Amino acid sequence: MRRFGLVEDANPAAFDRVPDLAIGLPLPVEQTQRERMGRYLDLCSRTENPVPGALFVRDGVEGFSRHPCRGARIVLRAYNEEPLVLLHLTPTGLEGRLGLLTDRLNDARRVMQERKRREIEMQALLAERSRLLAHLEEDAQARQRAEAERDAVLSKLYRAGQDERRRLARDLHDHAGQQLVTLTFGLRKIASRLSCPTALHEVEQLLRHTQDIGQSLRRVTLELRPAALEEFGLITALRSLVEEWNRVTEIVTEFQIVGQEGDLPLETAVTLYRLAQEALTNVAKHAGPGVAVSVVLRFSALQVTLTIDDNGGGFRADEALTSHLVSQGKLGLLGMRERLSLVDGTLNIESAPGQGTSIVARVYRSPEGRGDA
Repeated sequence: MRRFGLVEDANPAAFDRVPDLAIGLPLPVEQTQRERMGRYLDLCSRTENPVPGALFVRDGVEGFSRHPCRGARIVLRAYNEEPLVLLHLTPTGLEGRLGLLTDRLNDARRVMQERKRREIEMQALLAERSRLLAHLEEDAQARQRAEAERDAVLSKLYRAGQDERRRLARDLHDHAGQQLVTLTFGLRKIASRLSCPTALHEVEQLLRHTQDIGQSLRRVTLELRPAALEEFGLITALRSLVEEWNRVTEIVTEFQIVGQEGDLPLETAVTLYRLAQEALTNVAKHAGPGVAVSVVLRFSALQVTLTIDDNGGGFRADEALTSHLVSQGKLGLLGMRERLSLVDGTLNIESAPGQGTSIVARVYRSPEGRGDA
């Protein structure tokens, strides 16, 4: 407004506070207050710092009300940079407290709404978490069922394979073995009737070939079905295996027994025997010249441990991981692991280039099968 009281502009709140306010007209102040109002506006027009004061303006037809205010000089381009007075009507004490209370209530309402919104979001997250946990539990149960079914199938396949090995060994022994025996006697009978040195020499060569075939047939039969294992136990079968392997490969081999042998299920004994076969075969293939081997079978109250050490070339230990074994086509070590898992056993392979290899198989013993350590 101008310093002599004409209203140039006002905001909606001013019209709410002063109903008789009108643009282009003087402030509707009480008649007795006009002179004081003029002095106040003149003072405000000379400073840019807010000057406190009070207005007594008309409130309705006959009443007047007091409005605390603050005024200061202001220059606006819209009014040709003519000095004006910016008048700010401040609320009364009661109105201020009511306004503050209203603001606090609004703030509290916003806080409650935000809290409610967050609670809804949290409930949604908890519900989603519960659904995820349920799905995970279902997946875990399904995986356990699948693993149990897989183990059952593998166990059946393993037992079927062992039964097939026994059948083949029996057939080779009963049929091919008997035929070789018949052939040997026939050749010997022919040799006894020959007088020609050349013919006799040829028959003797056939006899030697027949004997070689018989030895190969016995070796294959033993690999398919270690008769000593079923008749004399794991220790005797392993000792016989190591001695035969030492004789064929001429590799220095040591065999030790630690602890007292207890009763083992035939399936467990066969698994350890097959593991020793596979490990010794790998030594013969990969260990290199000048290698020495140690085979140790240890019995305790809780487990049976078979350890096969060699001082050969070795390999990187991470190559014993299942994924690497499959990718490299090294199914022998993978087969060891699978066989042991079917009899509640574990297999550890420790190796490094130039440091040899250690294969440690552990099979846990059931309470009824434990012997004295």
